[in-house]
Amino acid sequence: MSRPASPGAPSEAHNVLAITPFRRLWISLVLSGLGDWLSLLALVSLAAIFTFDAPALVRYLAIAGVLAVKLAPAVLFSPLVGALVDRLDRRWTMVGGDVLRGLLYVSVPVVGLLAPGFALPWLFIAALLAEIVELLWTGARDSAIPNLVPRKLLGQADRLVLFTSYGTAPAAALLFAALASVSNVLGALVPSLASPEADIALYLNGLLFLAAAALVAGLQIPGHRPAKDTQSPTRDARILPSAVRGLRGAGDPVLLRGLSLGLVTTVVAVGAVIGVGRLHAEGLEAGNAGFGMLFAAVLGGMGLGAVSGPRILKLLGRRRLFGLTAVGAAVLLLFTGAVGDMVLAAVLALALGVAAGMAWATALGVVTREVEEEHRTAVHAHLNGAARLALVATAVLAPVAAGLVGDHALPLGPLTYDLRGSTVVLTVVALLGVVAAAVAHRQVNRDDPEAGPGLLPELFAALRGVEITEPVAEDDRPSGAFIVVEGGEGAGKSTQVRELTVWLRDQGFEVVSTRQPGATKLGMRLRALLLDRENSHITPRAEVLLYAADKADHVQQEILPALRRGAVVISDRYTDSLLAYQGAGRDLAASDIGDISAWAVQGLVPDLTVLLDVRPEEGLSRLGGPADRIESESVEFHERVRRGFLDLARKDPDRYLVLDSREPREKTTREIQKRVRALLPDPVPSGSEAVTGMIPVIRND
Repeated sequence: MSRPASPGAPSEAHNVLAITPFRRLWISLVLSGLGDWLSLLALVSLAAIFTFDAPALVRYLAIAGVLAVKLAPAVLFSPLVGALVDRLDRRWTMVGGDVLRGLLYVSVPVVGLLAPGFALPWLFIAALLAEIVELLWTGARDSAIPNLVPRKLLGQADRLVLFTSYGTAPAAALLFAALASVSNVLGALVPSLASPEADIALYLNGLLFLAAAALVAGLQIPGHRPAKDTQSPTRDARILPSAVRGLRGAGDPVLLRGLSLGLVTTVVAVGAVIGVGRLHAEGLEAGNAGFGMLFAAVLGGMGLGAVSGPRILKLLGRRRLFGLTAVGAAVLLLFTGAVGDMVLAAVLALALGVAAGMAWATALGVVTREVEEEHRTAVHAHLNGAARLALVATAVLAPVAAGLVGDHALPLGPLTYDLRGSTVVLTVVALLGVVAAAVAHRQVNRDDPEAGPGLLPELFAALRGVEITEPVAEDDRPSGAFIVVEGGEGAGKSTQVRELTVWLRDQGFEVVSTRQPGATKLGMRLRALLLDRENSHITPRAEVLLYAADKADHVQQEILPALRRGAVVISDRYTDSLLAYQGAGRDLAASDIGDISAWAVQGLVPDLTVLLDVRPEEGLSRLGGPADRIESESVEFHERVRRGFLDLARKDPDRYLVLDSREPREKTTREIQKRVRALLPDPVPSGSEAVTGMIPVIRND
């Protein structure tokens, strides 16, 4: 299965970071990203601390306000600044934006120290002004990148920038948690600090943004305007239009609705943790350190899941995996809100983030594989936009809902249970998420071409590393008959295939006689490759895969279509040869070869396998002309092959007819015809029986 490379994959990063101007810009973006995420954590913390003595509703509303001014402008107002950015110098817009943001964030703790009564209003004002400045900064960044990177590397640069924007979040959260862990020491040294870790984080922001500005100031960015097609559809300026734009005509509407619903469900779970995480951690007596750990766990988990998702449970269908991870994210949110231990809550938040990241990566893989290329960009943009809107809306509305619920102390006999608004919100969102994810799972897996016997059997098989090959069901089995003739070299297979073909056609059957390898265009090329004595370097495992490739193509192209229209298929060799020659002959594990061959032929088993047994010395002596690569193997090799065939026949006697090839050809032919008669379908279509009735068949002998 093909899949897109993970964002910022090391090989891609190395290629694009070899460009010195872009590498310098990227370092600046890393510093800015750290500063931006640190500011979010610090401002949320300060909002909670400034309203410490206020009612629960006020505290939650203060946090919701911070999240709204930090997250919403980038989604709602980015399209409005696009025209303005094009009129500004990109380099100096970025330099000025970094300097202004650094100063605004540093001013928050300064105002809190000098004018405590104005601290909370200024926090909102400074955060909003910083976000407005960031809109201009982001537009300048997006316009500058195409002028620093060659067109062929632009996709790599765009993915690296996107990865950097979100990848710095866990690092910033861990840094904030580390600052919070020593807050008591800092508070003792500087009692005037309202929240030592938050104040220090904002002062650190100033240094990060100033360093980022200094790096950009030395860049020479060309002034021409980039073409519109160089702009990524997932950048902020296109989030809102892409989210609301329909996807009619882009592919299976039920599948796309299921993917969109599942992704929205997972990001809603993440947004709920971000929205109520600060006061939820406080309820668990973990404060800012706990909030930092929750934030780092859920966002770091998302990154881990997005990178590792395509590599996890490879044998499970991608649609199945998507539905499973979407439901899993909702269930994990339920437990995250219910537990009363901070460490366990952080572990569950990490698992929640991993599930959400896996769902995202899996959804992109499904789109890449099942949506036509001309529609993929629009589908990716829509999914990204819908997810971003859902994340912002949930992060802002979750604390509002928690504030409306409030915190209550419920008497339970001699005990008291503290029911927090954050717990109620996480529980309700989780329960709704389970329902929504289940609906998404059903929609995505409605017509899954990879669907097997069921979710649990496939999941357990994938966990064991075993792929389920579902045999053809009796009701779905093709109406024709499938007969295979096997045997060692010189056994007379080709002669008996020809005799059987003529006899069956004489009886009025449609007969397709074929051989392996070599019945298809691909098979002819593989046959020439496999049997050429000059290719003695082919390793046994490679040989197995090449033969399996021929059989997969042969079954799909020739055998199954013929069987489905009611024909009799006679094949000179099939999977038994693979087990005998490459398994017994090459001394490879028969179980491994059996799994590979069963998957290649879609579980199709012959109705009858005729084995013409021949001693290697006698069979090889019958060959005319130069020996091919297989025929030229040693007598010991061919003896192992013979024993392999006979072992297969002993294990499945009902399917095999074993005949001695030393018997006269006519006798062998009669034995085969006698066994084949019982397998033959009716040569007269069932719909024609009413017409023919008892009319005898007239044959011209």
